[in-house]
Amino acid sequence: MNKKELMLSLVLAALVIGLVIVTWLPLVNAIGLMGVAFLAWFFRKEKFNPWIKTGLFLLLVPLAFWVASYEPQGFSYPLLLSLDGDAGEPARYELSVDFAKGIAGFLLLYLLWPKRMANEWVADKWISALFVVFAPLIIIGVAILVLGLQWQPKPIEQILQFAAVSLLITCVAEEVFLRFLFQHNLRNAVASVAANRALQEIIPLLLVTFVFVAIHSGLSGAAVWVYALAGFLYGLSYTLGKNIVYPIALHFLVNQIHFSFLTYPLG
Repeated sequence: MNKKELMLSLVLAALVIGLVIVTWLPLVNAIGLMGVAFLAWFFRKEKFNPWIKTGLFLLLVPLAFWVASYEPQGFSYPLLLSLDGDAGEPARYELSVDFAKGIAGFLLLYLLWPKRMANEWVADKWISALFVVFAPLIIIGVAILVLGLQWQPKPIEQILQFAAVSLLITCVAEEVFLRFLFQHNLRNAVASVAANRALQEIIPLLLVTFVFVAIHSGLSGAAVWVYALAGFLYGLSYTLGKNIVYPIALHFLVNQIHFSFLTYPLG
């Protein structure tokens, strides 16, 4: 561990301890975050043989997912905004600041930033940029047609609050988890046994699309296919650009347009 990593570790530890003290982060999740940092630090090392890397992967994936999603009974993250439900009904949507998910996302972003392989195919930057611009229109358009979303603009204060949490917590955490842990490693695994570049890109893309739908529990009916389309296009943006910025930006734009102007959430 170099000096920079040591300083970042101390800052992270201080942040986590502070959040636990003010009861904005469960102690068990804080311990889990330390485990995520430890496993990710070892997982990124190239000197380990494939069996050790596989073992670290099988430990890191469930731990990272658990830390990001687990909320102990009786604990609630700080509530940032709430959308009123119908008269006499509870709020239809509440947005809390999930610090465990956000910290886990940035931990993996820093520790697992991948090195590009020499034989990786990458599209021109202008193709990736145009894709990020037009793909949200496709996803939102399909969602409106299939799910019957209605015009429902939100106040600017709520739009800004949602944007901050969506970008810094939801989009970073989910995209780093899916692209760095799954799509990138699956691509390398397929490349080690298949020379066909199309297979190297398509197989991980399809598998990670399935994972994206699977981690969004509670989906049913047409919503499953809308999420599958979104997950596929998020993954395709990474396939094209090999840069985490593209799926994060695409994911953020879809979430933000949906929340800001349409009925939210889907259910």
